[in-house]
Amino acid sequence: MKVLFLDIDGVLKEESYKAAFQDECFARLKRIIDATDAQIILTSSWRVNYWKFVENGFQTENEDVLRLYEYFEKYGLKVSGRTDLTRRSGPDSRPSEIRNWLADKPDVDTFCILDDDDFYRWKWLSQFLVVTRVKTIDEDRYSSWKRTLSDADVERAIRILNTDNKALVEEQFTS
Repeated sequence: MKVLFLDIDGVLKEESYKAAFQDECFARLKRIIDATDAQIILTSSWRVNYWKFVENGFQTENEDVLRLYEYFEKYGLKVSGRTDLTRRSGPDSRPSEIRNWLADKPDVDTFCILDDDDFYRWKWLSQFLVVTRVKTIDEDRYSSWKRTLSDADVERAIRILNTDNKALVEEQFTS
């Protein structure tokens, strides 16, 4: 089984919570899924409200979650699960949540992590990480970071997901 661990802010839309979802980012995500047949597992803070929405029979008062669902539907994308929420935060939180999710899934052959943050202590997970952040320079020569899924990110994610990494993954859970 192939798994794509998905962050939302900074991947499918700009980092700001109120930023609009971007069609081109969902189209790029669709390219990854079509090329790899990976299952989408949410790692984003969005996973909490999104999963409540799923468990509540796709009913919600939360317009942002509903909009996210509508984009997934529009592009034929299905979220298969989420990582569990731990009560700690900081540089170990997301890597720990992903590792915990993987620990009891011996059928995972390979995975990729799409995230705009590289401050986490990814350790051995870093070889599966695609950081969706590109430095840009405007016409006045000011630099800034663009945080969304790019074509280059898509190619790297497809490469990771279409490589058999079963031995690397198993190695982390047998020692």
